[in-house]
Amino acid sequence: MSGEPEPTARALRILLRGAPAWGGTVAVGAAGGWAFDLLHMPLAWMLGAIAATTAAALCRVPVRIPQRIAPVMFSVVGVLLGSTFPADILSRAGRWSVSLAAMLPYVIVITLAVAAYFRFVTRFNHPTRFFSACPGGLNEMMIMGGARGGDEAAIALIHGMRILTVVYVLPLSFQYFGGADTAAARAAARVTAIPDAAAWAIMAACAVAGAWGGIRLKLPAGVLVGPMILSAAAHLAGWTDARPPDFLVHAAQVVIGCGIGCRFLGTAPAVFLRAVMVSLGSTFLMLGIGAAFAWALGPMAGASFAALILAYSPGGITEMSLVAIALGIDPLFVTTHHLGRIIMVLSATPVLFRLMRKSPAPDAAAE
Repeated sequence: MSGEPEPTARALRILLRGAPAWGGTVAVGAAGGWAFDLLHMPLAWMLGAIAATTAAALCRVPVRIPQRIAPVMFSVVGVLLGSTFPADILSRAGRWSVSLAAMLPYVIVITLAVAAYFRFVTRFNHPTRFFSACPGGLNEMMIMGGARGGDEAAIALIHGMRILTVVYVLPLSFQYFGGADTAAARAAARVTAIPDAAAWAIMAACAVAGAWGGIRLKLPAGVLVGPMILSAAAHLAGWTDARPPDFLVHAAQVVIGCGIGCRFLGTAPAVFLRAVMVSLGSTFLMLGIGAAFAWALGPMAGASFAALILAYSPGGITEMSLVAIALGIDPLFVTTHHLGRIIMVLSATPVLFRLMRKSPAPDAAAE
């Protein structure tokens, strides 16, 4: 039959042609994850993959992950999250109204504070400062900032460093200073039964249909949220009690970790170190503001302080969901609040950008 090839077949051919490159990247990430797992690190497979691929990228090794692979792994995480929904979800969610409503002032305070920080320590122009400060998704902030005259590369680098810092600092802090029992979480995952054929079919349907629906409905983080919703419905309806097995969750962590590390390919080590210094200050400022909100909301939020810390941390929704699962800290609460943060950022950012006073002497170049 003549004509344009089917999109699925075309995508498969593209993936196969690039298999040696991205297969090598996954192997590098998996080696890092395996090493971190031997060291009993929290969230070992993702943190190890980040460390290994970041090091490879800075050494100019051509690491990359195809854009079509990452959504598959996001959908795995979505199905996993859906399997954690408790039967009393509606009564629990009703108690979260205060902490969810506080997301709007949280987004405003963080954006204003971090933009002011960037004004003092960088030579970023106003759009670059603003969209580097917004606690939103890397891609969304880079696109929105670039469209308004910001430096897309600087915005992407700052947000990439923010995510990298948060996913390292929080798991390690909770394990070594917060008393989180990550060993118990790992042990529980390893005894999870391998699903039978019917359970695999239900989970696959949730992943595929959920991702398709999330994209079509333009949900924030649709390839994660769509599968999560369908998986939760299937589990609450009693159709299955299965969850993705340990090896599949580890594979998802490796691919997601590789995706973070690959963002630094082409970045000169000196530029990377300057970005580290600038980003560390802004990230710890964000974490401090988040901790203040968590402390203030503690008596009213109906959640533990640890859950509130994760909910008000400036990490990506997928990464923070995995952190919550790894630490055994109410992943549903954490994921819901990060989804709320994304919605608040996308809604408030255009208005807040127009209201903020522009700097008198912009310069898009980094310090």
